Amino acid sequence: MGITFSVGAAAGFTGYYKWRERAFYLQQTADDIERHATAFELGIHPYDDPDEDVRLAKLAKEIELLRAEQRKREQQLDQPHEGSVDVV
Repeated sequence: MGITFSVGAAAGFTGYYKWRERAFYLQQTADDIERHATAFELGIHPYDDPDEDVRLAKLAKEIELLRAEQRKREQQLDQPHEGSVDVV
């Protein structure tokens, strides 16, 4: 009975915190930021403007958009699934 409870508690704990999904989305955001940083350093599209200030502004805007999307994904993971009932 103790083992059954432990397995159930562990499954509920991992299901609640959704580590796999969080890690996937964090890695995806990190890869996107790295891709933009590389494009900026190489001066390729969309960072091909000769004015560095304009390129920096574009880079900052894109990174902030990526961070905002990441926060939205995390908030969605924190919300309970539709149809689930919380028992108190």
